Amino acid sequence: MNLPLGLRETVRDIEAVCRLDLDSRELRRRITGRLTRLVQADSYCFGATDPTTLLTTDEVSAGLVPEAAAAVARNEYLVDDVMKFAELARAEVTAATLGTATGGDPESSHRYRTVLPMVDARHELRAAFVVDGRCWGAIALFRGGGRPDFTPADVDVLRRLSAPVGAALRRATHRAADAAAQGPAEAGVLLLDDDLRLISENLAAKLWRDELASPGAGLPLAVLEVAARGKAADLPAYGRIRGRSGRWLSLRASPLSGGPPPAPVAVTMNPAPTTDVAEVLLLAYGLTPRERDVLKRVVAGLPSRAIAMELHITVSTVQDHLKSVFAKTGVRSRSELVATILNL
Repeated sequence: MNLPLGLRETVRDIEAVCRLDLDSRELRRRITGRLTRLVQADSYCFGATDPTTLLTTDEVSAGLVPEAAAAVARNEYLVDDVMKFAELARAEVTAATLGTATGGDPESSHRYRTVLPMVDARHELRAAFVVDGRCWGAIALFRGGGRPDFTPADVDVLRRLSAPVGAALRRATHRAADAAAQGPAEAGVLLLDDDLRLISENLAAKLWRDELASPGAGLPLAVLEVAARGKAADLPAYGRIRGRSGRWLSLRASPLSGGPPPAPVAVTMNPAPTTDVAEVLLLAYGLTPRERDVLKRVVAGLPSRAIAMELHITVSTVQDHLKSVFAKTGVRSRSELVATILNL
């Protein structure tokens, strides 16, 4: 589809923003600021995504009520519906409207009947931002009933932005953490009821929650999503989340047993193991599969000759891969590389 001039300029403008050195939240704020000038929306939610588990790690949003977050998490993981973010992330076409996805019958969508009324909306446009087969973020745009539905040109804008925005979100993942940031020594534990409402939590959970959302903002979307996954036995209820200070946290959820149904869900939050952080960073630097193979062995302390033997390649080829890894990660030595990947 040939885009109108204004939309083409919006795409070029956002691609320019994607080339800036911004942290993830500022990047998403600037992108939505430009996007919604022409692809107008009454409200939106732009989330960053764990590229392995597809868990939404945090969101930049406007015009949304806090109670909508739990309804969104339940719809995404516990209810049959169309146009789920995980489906868009794996689809050839990474953007669509709810009207099109339902064949012109939005009333057939559970999300249309339950979630959209909470944000006073009748139209929804969703998109996943995917690069090299990995999803690094997703957005939902909403319009009220007084506006027309999103157009095919609006959808095409989001499709065209999928790779450049995905690449920018990927780059933002490996920004350095705040070295001065501290956190509680013990794990945070929360109990949520069947409707994903908070029953109780320990003091550490309150402190860790401040890493994921502004104080007093309610439960972070990442907590709600991992809890919803904990109730859906076929999904990994785990995610790696980067907090506002730059620290990495791991979230896990599982339903409890032994009491009257429905069973509450327990969510734990604590600092992510260095191996988990390294896995995300390997993807975030855009390394090739072979470069990741070499890097994993460098982190394990293997010399070039041992790496060459394990991978059945020459030492010269190992060095060529390392030069490429150095260039992509911005380091000059093995020790600097290992410290960068392990977030030391």
